[in-house]
Amino acid sequence: MKVFICGITGSQGSALARLLLPSTPVVGLTRNPSSASAAALTSLGAELLPGSYDDASALASALAGCTALFLNPMPSFTDPAAERRDGLTLLAAAKAAGTVTRVVYSTALSVDAPEKLPNYDPEAYIAKMLSQKRFLEGAVRDSGIPHWTILRPGNFMTNYVGEPALTRQKDLVFEGVSATAFARDTKLPMVDTATIGAFARAALLDAGNKFDKQEIGLADELLTLDELLAKLGAAAGRTLTARYMDDDEVEAQKMLNPMVGAQVMMRGLAQFLDVDAVKSWGVPLSSFDKFLEREAALVKETYDVKDKTA
Repeated sequence: MKVFICGITGSQGSALARLLLPSTPVVGLTRNPSSASAAALTSLGAELLPGSYDDASALASALAGCTALFLNPMPSFTDPAAERRDGLTLLAAAKAAGTVTRVVYSTALSVDAPEKLPNYDPEAYIAKMLSQKRFLEGAVRDSGIPHWTILRPGNFMTNYVGEPALTRQKDLVFEGVSATAFARDTKLPMVDTATIGAFARAALLDAGNKFDKQEIGLADELLTLDELLAKLGAAAGRTLTARYMDDDEVEAQKMLNPMVGAQVMMRGLAQFLDVDAVKSWGVPLSSFDKFLEREAALVKETYDVKDKTA
């Protein structure tokens, strides 16, 4: 078996690669083979080739001999069609390789019925992103690749550390306060990328086809933002709190900041998760506490603001 991992140097792809190596060969494309993340995976035995999904020759070379595909194309703020285009390109290249018999696609919780989310607006950025993923879910089902699994992960724990936190959570990092459109009682389905990797690995190595043609909503636990920030603050050695926007502020900010509209819709994200059903697959789950313990150094680095400027 050999697995092509889309986004191999990203949070999901690298987590999967580390779980598959060294027993299962993995390959992926990267625009920067000399990056620290690429070098770390190469040292573990991953095959990283220079190229992008627009490079048909590089993609064909990377997929040659692969028997499985982990599909995880990224959305783009500047090119709304990029995710769909890359996903279709990867599926077509995998089919053309002639050896790929299994695909695992990681999308997002609620993709199967986003209209059930509160204040759903089909013209909002987050809704358009979900629509692209929903289209690609259909493309996976109709790809002709005989075995497929769709994973729908919830809110990433990695959003609160490292570069994602420094770019999307600046007020939290620098001021210790997160201004949010979540409600105080909103339950966030939190997922560790290690758990996504574990489910993807189980589906890719699924000799008994237990995961075949299954669509799985995925998260480790449900936390309110207050609960999340209490845990994060304890790990960071800081007091971290939430400031909940009132309805008027939410309405004003939605037009200026697409993430505010996304948070309003995410108030209803927990309806798509059945924690007992997730546990029933027998794949070991993580937790926010386990994530914070594993990433303790990165948590400290992220929230130690003495040497940072906003």
